[in-house]
Amino acid sequence: MRWSLISLFAAAVLAVTHARTRTADGAGHGLELAPASGRELLAILRITAVPQPRRDRDHILHWSAWRRHHQHQATEAHRRWNNITAAAAT
Repeated sequence: MRWSLISLFAAAVLAVTHARTRTADGAGHGLELAPASGRELLAILRITAVPQPRRDRDHILHWSAWRRHHQHQATEAHRRWNNITAAAAT
């Protein structure tokens, strides 16, 4: 639900921005501009609305430990499952 709501909000922002750039690009500036493309609007949305990921040392070390822990849990779960299915097949 959360991602669909964010996608819906992003689509609304892009639609409004696209509509406004069509009407306001040349107003008052004397410029002839092509309408903004979807890719350009997405780039603007990413720069202005989406927060930048954290890249400090503590966060990276915490994330690395979390990832390796979950990889270990997944490996153990697969190993247990393979042992169960091997025992059931014999």
